[in-house]
This record gives sequence, structure tokens and C-alpha cells, in this order.
Amino acid sequence: MSAVLESKQLELTKSEVIYGVSWDLYESLLENIGEMPSPRLSYDSGILEVKMTNSLKHEESNRTLARLAEMILLELEIDFVNCGSTTYKRREIRKGFEPDSGFYIESLSLIEGKSDIDYEKDPPPDLTIEVNRTNSSVPRMPIFAAFGVKEVWRFDGKTIKFYALEDGIYLETETSVALPILTSKKADEFLRDSRKLKSTAWAKQIRDWVKKQN
Repeated sequence: MSAVLESKQLELTKSEVIYGVSWDLYESLLENIGEMPSPRLSYDSGILEVKMTNSLKHEESNRTLARLAEMILLELEIDFVNCGSTTYKRREIRKGFEPDSGFYIESLSLIEGKSDIDYEKDPPPDLTIEVNRTNSSVPRMPIFAAFGVKEVWRFDGKTIKFYALEDGIYLETETSVALPILTSKKADEFLRDSRKLKSTAWAKQIRDWVKKQN
């Protein structure tokens, strides 16, 4: 692995954590990866986590939660942009991440119409979704906090928890900041239902529920 890093050639074949990685090398790896879906990189002050591919279970949970957020936002007629797993990095704090899913909602006007994110000036997503990251060797919550991500939905494979950023730290909250009608308990219910219902029936269930809340 060290030879790969020294030559700055991206020949990573497995998920792992590498220590002592310079910022310039991190940026070089990102450039070599380009638009490829994997590997996914997280960086925190010299520590690089390389995550190769996500499991089908991981992607299903991530996409279902992202779809849930999208459907509620659409029903509430709230404009948004799903930025997916866009890379965010800032040299001055020596951190970088790629969310499983990210949404611009309150900050949408600050990035609307842009084809690329200015990492040093533009805000991070208002909401990020994290799936099955509890055993990560590079904790991502401190990275999100350093960037100022306002809300994180975190699913550990069993339950969903919502976290809101307050005074630089994340506190668990029952109700979503971005979607005040949604609780973590209800999101859990929708996620479980998505595994039992046809996609159209599940979507109708969400739409009907939103209408009742209004």
C-alpha cells in the first residue's frame, strides 16, 4: 500500500485505513478517482479511510432513506437538491468526506445553478444520510461537525437516529430539523415498510401520511 501511495497511483483493492497521508496526496487520489463510484474516501488530519464497494443492503437502505426525504420534501413543496455522494474537502481544516446521500434544503439558494461546488466557500449539505458506519475507523460525525452539516440521519442496520448540530456538537433529536413533521421513529417505520410493500404502495403510504400531517 505504501508503494501505491508514494507513486500516487490509485491501485487500491480493499477497504482499509492509512495513516500519515498528506493533504496533497489525498487531493491527488481524489483527482485520480474522478467520477468513479468507488473507492470512497474519508480524510481527517492525515488519516485516510478507503472504502471500496458498498453492499446491496447498504445501498438499499441509503436509497430508501434518500427517497423518503425526497418524497416528503416534494409533498411539502419544499425545493431541494440531492447532491448524492458529492466530495467535500477543505484544506484549512484538513478534512474531507463523501456522504452516502446529501441534501441542500435551507442552503439551496447558495449553490443553485452551480455545476461545481467551491469547497472553500460553498456550504456543506444541510442534511446527510449515513448508513452502517458505526464501525468506521475514521469517525465521520466530527468531520461533519467541522464542516457545519446541520443534520445527520444515521442508520446502523437496526435503527435510525437523527442528530442536530448545536454549538459544534451533534445531539440526538427525536424530530428532523429539515423535515419537522418526521420523527426518527416514523422514519424507522417507513424503512421497515419499504421491505414489505411494493414500491408504489410504499410511495402512496408516504404521500397519504404527509397529507394527514398537513
